[in-house]
Amino acid sequence: MHEKEKEIITGFYNLISESIKENGLNENADKIKSNPFFIGEKATDARLDFNITRDIDFIQADLIYSTGILYTLRPLINNPITESEYFMGKQRATYFQNLYDSLYSMYASFCYEKLYNFWDRIGDKIATEFPTEFSNPRFIMFANVIDKIRANNSENENLNWLFQFKDSDFKEFNERRKKVVHYEQIETRYMESILDHSSDMEKVKEIWNEKCSLPEFFKKHIELTNKGVENTYEFVKNRRN
Repeated sequence: MHEKEKEIITGFYNLISESIKENGLNENADKIKSNPFFIGEKATDARLDFNITRDIDFIQADLIYSTGILYTLRPLINNPITESEYFMGKQRATYFQNLYDSLYSMYASFCYEKLYNFWDRIGDKIATEFPTEFSNPRFIMFANVIDKIRANNSENENLNWLFQFKDSDFKEFNERRKKVVHYEQIETRYMESILDHSSDMEKVKEIWNEKCSLPEFFKKHIELTNKGVENTYEFVKNRRN
C-alpha cells in the first residue's frame, strides 16, 4: 500500500539531496550542535536549553533543504525575457506563471521564515545564559536579546560577531523578510514588477536577475548560520567553564 507514493517521495528527496550536495549547502556546524556544552548539559534549565538546541538543528536542516529545492526549480521557472512577445511594434515581457515558478516562490517564502526562525532560536539560546535578564527565553527575539546584552558584553569576541551580524546581514535579510511576510508575497511582487515594466526589457532583466539570485542569497545566509552556531557555542562554552 502507498508504494507508488513512497517511490515518488523518495525520488524527490534524493533529487533535492543531490542538489544540496552539488551546490555546497553545508551544515558545517553539525559537530558543534552535538557537543555537551551546546546541548544544555551545564545549562541552568537543561531541558529548555536542549529543546532550543534541537530546534536550531532542525530549522537549519529545513533551511538547507528548502534552498536545495530552489536550486532544483530555478531552471524551470518563468523567464519573462525569453517568453516576451512583440506588441504594437515593441518587445514586451509576459508573466504567465507556471507550476515550477509558483513552487519556487513558495519555497523562497519558506526560506525567509526558516531563516528568521533560526536566528530567533539563537536568541533564545543566548538568553538562557542570562536568566535574570530574560525570565522566559521563549518570549524574546534575536534582535532584542542582542540589543539588551550588548552594553555589558562589548569585549566578548564571539558576541561581537553576533552584534555586527545583527547590524548588517541580519538587518538586510529582515527588511526583505518583512516585505514578504507583512506586505506582499514573492510571486505577487515579481509579477507586478515585471508587468509594470513590461516594455523596459533592461528593467525586466534586472528584476529577473534578482529573482534568480534567491538561491545564492540563502546559500550565503546558510553559511552565516554556521558562523552563528560556532560563535554561540564558543560563547556558551567559555561562559559555562
